Amino acid sequence: MTASTVQSTALLRGSKYFCIVLAPAAVLAVVLLLSGIRAGLPPAGTALLLAGLGVVPGIVFKGTKGFFRSRGLADHWRTDLVTVLMLAGTVICYLVPVPDPVPATAAALMIGNAGLAFFRRWLNVSAHVSVLTFGVLWTLAVFGSGFAWLLLLLPLMCFTRVSLREHTHAEVLAGTAWGLGTFGFWQVLQLL
Repeated sequence: MTASTVQSTALLRGSKYFCIVLAPAAVLAVVLLLSGIRAGLPPAGTALLLAGLGVVPGIVFKGTKGFFRSRGLADHWRTDLVTVLMLAGTVICYLVPVPDPVPATAAALMIGNAGLAFFRRWLNVSAHVSVLTFGVLWTLAVFGSGFAWLLLLLPLMCFTRVSLREHTHAEVLAGTAWGLGTFGFWQVLQLL
């Protein structure tokens, strides 16, 4: 094995682990936890927030794949169901009312999910890049510039998704754009 092959293999392995650690579900869970903490929710409230907007929709999305496929139902129906669950959670956050930044964050995550489902019908938009873009920008906006170093994760995620051949350059750019759009939506909601 040549030195360049070893380096290439190590780079791909590192890229794979980077994507696993910063998987969309993990990033969303961190955003939801931080949102609950920032809102001053008690641990039980933060756990309920995470379960209602993260765990349950995630289980429905991942756990029903076989059910939907065995019945000949298109994958977009699973994503639509997750969007409806997240919409219900978002409405509850506004009705209770849960303190800021939870309701706007829940709404932005729901819109982000719905947008990915919609745009993936034409282009395999990178959810890894989109969710990480939103998560990093959200963290900066909520917790301040001390977390600016997180911005370094964004080009690394783009690089890893392309190097693993999971996405093209256009797909990671589309993911970046959708993450920016989702964050912009969150900012607008914060102003209301």
